[in-house]
Amino acid sequence: MEQWWKRIGEVDLGALTKEEIQDLTGCIPLFLGKCVVQLAQGQRIKLNTEFCADIESQARAREQEIQNRCSPSQLHEYVLLILPI
Repeated sequence: MEQWWKRIGEVDLGALTKEEIQDLTGCIPLFLGKCVVQLAQGQRIKLNTEFCADIESQARAREQEIQNRCSPSQLHEYVLLILPI
């Protein structure tokens, strides 16, 4: 990730930190690259782009599909596997 931040150079992060941006984008350089927009004042990270909205929509659809296909006990097992305590 350090190399990615060096490659994009000076960028306005808004109210977020680099770590928060990395968490929200899963540290995926291609995804992060889609969040960098060029403004008259320079580059800025924007997480409300059409690309991000599309990814969020796909994730929500997948989540709904899983909920529809699983019983409550299966969902509980799934959550325990995906989100270990």
